[in-house]
Amino acid sequence: MVHCNTIAAQLLKFIPRHEFESLARAHHSGRSFRVASRWSQFVVLMIGQLTGRHSLRDIIDNISAQAHRLYHLGSAKLSRSTLSKINNDKPYELYEALYGKLLSRCQG
Repeated sequence: MVHCNTIAAQLLKFIPRHEFESLARAHHSGRSFRVASRWSQFVVLMIGQLTGRHSLRDIIDNISAQAHRLYHLGSAKLSRSTLSKINNDKPYELYEALYGKLLSRCQG
């Protein structure tokens, strides 16, 4: 069987996982997750953004159809309630810092 990287996997190569995890630890607040991770949240939201999804239900339905590919992205399938809790409870500063790192990498 021929292996072919998805577009999502190719885009995620621009974001080193260890840098993302260190930013996630620096911007973490509250209790830790039992199953979900900030990386899973990021992957799910990125796929939702790239595919033009309009709601959490729409995002989760799309992700559920592609659940067998999430493993290769280092992510896990999230439920709608879990994604909603993560989006409400966790600060957005992680994504501001990530954007700043990506922008500086692209400019220099």
